[in-house]
Amino acid sequence: MICATAEVSAGARGHSCDPARLPATFKPPCFATVSSVLGLCGSVPLLPPLGVWGLEDVMVVLALYRLVWGGGWGLIRGALGVSSVDGFIERALADRSVLWWAGVVLRARFPGVLEDAARMVGELEREGVGFAPFHSPGYPEALRGYRLGGSAHRPLGLFTRPPAGLPPSRYVGVVGTRSCTRWGRRAAYEVGRVVAEAGFTLVTGLAECVDASATLGALEAGGAAVGVRPWLKPLLLPRESRKLLERHGGSGLTLASEHYTKPPTASPGKLYYLRNRVIAGMSELVVVVEARPGGGAMHQVEWSLKHGRRLTALEHPDAGSEYRKAFETLAEAGATVLKTPEELGELLEKLRRSEGTGR
Repeated sequence: MICATAEVSAGARGHSCDPARLPATFKPPCFATVSSVLGLCGSVPLLPPLGVWGLEDVMVVLALYRLVWGGGWGLIRGALGVSSVDGFIERALADRSVLWWAGVVLRARFPGVLEDAARMVGELEREGVGFAPFHSPGYPEALRGYRLGGSAHRPLGLFTRPPAGLPPSRYVGVVGTRSCTRWGRRAAYEVGRVVAEAGFTLVTGLAECVDASATLGALEAGGAAVGVRPWLKPLLLPRESRKLLERHGGSGLTLASEHYTKPPTASPGKLYYLRNRVIAGMSELVVVVEARPGGGAMHQVEWSLKHGRRLTALEHPDAGSEYRKAFETLAEAGATVLKTPEELGELLEKLRRSEGTGR
């Protein structure tokens, strides 16, 4: 889908439609309709109907992903007519020609990145890993509508194992400490069971203790669960979660990540922190089972409260403990208090009957 040799008419008269000859400052005159792109270049092939996304689109998104996490986003955003990754996602969702134009720009200025993306598609197929771009049905609807602002942005896509991708579902997130008590482990299991029986898919970070117990509860109730990891290769899991994957991987438990391999430009700590925004973004409701002040679970809470996700917290029975102190902090911050996992079932039934996602 590259322009041939007709002259550009509308806002860039005098430049060839060969993208390699477009000046660095060139911007397409209009993203509003397919006809505007056709008006730019008479020889441009007719674009597929809105909603038809092929392998070429996947490679374009993978190439953009590599630029974003490889430090090259600043080199291409001007040519795309956007200032942020979220801005690009919004425009591409509204107008199919934006993604097409990104492919033109990539071919002209970053052909090597597109070639790397094509090789990556082959590697993913061999490794049994799928990729769901932001515009595809396999990308969670609540995450697609997640608005972050600032330098943070929605993932351009999610890598999944098995490759079939994420189930078309509504998600409930469960978070908690990796050093849970016996009460916390039992409560997490019951929360996972309730989520599954209510018809939602559970999403956690698949850490040990609370995450793993909630995942086990959902799977043993016949439900589905997603474990969001900071990267998929090499796959680093605590022993408890690895056993879950060995038993249920491909039959209820799906792994997902913004990254196939760890980006060299980001520290592990940053990637674990940013992973929390994916869990919050996917989830219509986030349940805190047992947390500690200042722990990683509270980072998840921060993403949820800051960006409009519903937050609930189980009331902790151990008065005076650090877990109780964290619970009281959550309640003061506006979390809905649940005395038992069964109360969560009532809340989910109301949510199941409601329309919209994450609001």
